[in-house]
Amino acid sequence: MNKHYLLILINFIILGCTKNNPTATNKVLLNHNFVLSKTVSVPISNRVNYKSWQIHPKTQNDSSYIVRKNYYDNSVLVYNWDSKKLLNTYKFKDEGPNEEVKFDSAAFLEIATDSFLVANAYSQIYIIKNDSILFKNTYDDVGGGFGNLMNGFNKNLPVKLNDDVFIFRKPSVEITNDLYYAEHLLVKFNLKTKTLKALNVHYPDSYIKGQCWNFPALRQSFTKNNLNQLVFSFPIDPNLYVYHIEKDTLTTKQMPNYNKLELNFIPCDDNLSQTEYLYSVKNNSIYHSITYDRYKDIYYRVLLSKPKNLTKDNVEELQQTISLIALDNNFNIIAEKTLANNTYDFNDFFVTKEGFWLSKNNINSETFDENFMSFDLFNVQKQ
Repeated sequence: MNKHYLLILINFIILGCTKNNPTATNKVLLNHNFVLSKTVSVPISNRVNYKSWQIHPKTQNDSSYIVRKNYYDNSVLVYNWDSKKLLNTYKFKDEGPNEEVKFDSAAFLEIATDSFLVANAYSQIYIIKNDSILFKNTYDDVGGGFGNLMNGFNKNLPVKLNDDVFIFRKPSVEITNDLYYAEHLLVKFNLKTKTLKALNVHYPDSYIKGQCWNFPALRQSFTKNNLNQLVFSFPIDPNLYVYHIEKDTLTTKQMPNYNKLELNFIPCDDNLSQTEYLYSVKNNSIYHSITYDRYKDIYYRVLLSKPKNLTKDNVEELQQTISLIALDNNFNIIAEKTLANNTYDFNDFFVTKEGFWLSKNNINSETFDENFMSFDLFNVQKQ
């Protein structure tokens, strides 16, 4: 039997065992509903991108704010979300002695008033106050030019706890390397000692050495709950994983495969066309993200599913179907809602005391307007 197909068979056997696992401790209750509460559209200037891959919400003096990355000019924008007003713009320098490099995919976090930590894909960490660099260092603990490849997205925003900042880390080797699935996926930067440490978070056993996946199936999501734990969701795995910060350990939370994941490999081939690659992405169903709502003590998990009537001819026009899933603080599934196709951007979202905000800036939507930052607010209400 072809080695590649043998791996596929083994993987589906494992996933099938997970799906029917009688030891799953969490339940599907569905005793709540998702309710669309309101739509907000905020006008933006032509120097502001309608989309942000990173939005940090915060509460101050009982008001809600969002701190969002803007790609057009290496800047961070701070909005009062209650008034929908832009308050501050922090533009980082892209040349000279205070140049900040590779901000496009870098993780960022506000660590004090006017001060930001930036961790980029060149293994560099910066501390920037206004537009001046107070600290910069390059960390490369594996050699070979890969380094720590630190990134940040809304699905895995950096988390600050006391003097430690926890940052998403891409594997530092090629996917065809036997060590890829054994890589550390989380690092910790200490703001006092300025040291970087790889943590005991790895891909779960549902990822098998030697198989290839598209990038959306490889990028884990995590969120911090009120117990100061990090909860991880991996795209091809229905289970959740709780990272205990003090112990540096990961505990599995067995989940029912209620949403029936449909999984497909991609060929381990660098010569895939764009159409073939997009088809491999959208022909899967994956758990895209998990986000904690500290105000309501619940989690929001986003599931992406294969759209109906998907072909290689329409692959660029069709978006994966988006389902919102709510879980209580014991990880029981309490609500689910499937959203209208080609209406939302599943990468652009955040949580405030009002609920879960999801971007409506979908370029295939009839109402798309790049001059506005538009979001729908979803709430979870008991039936």
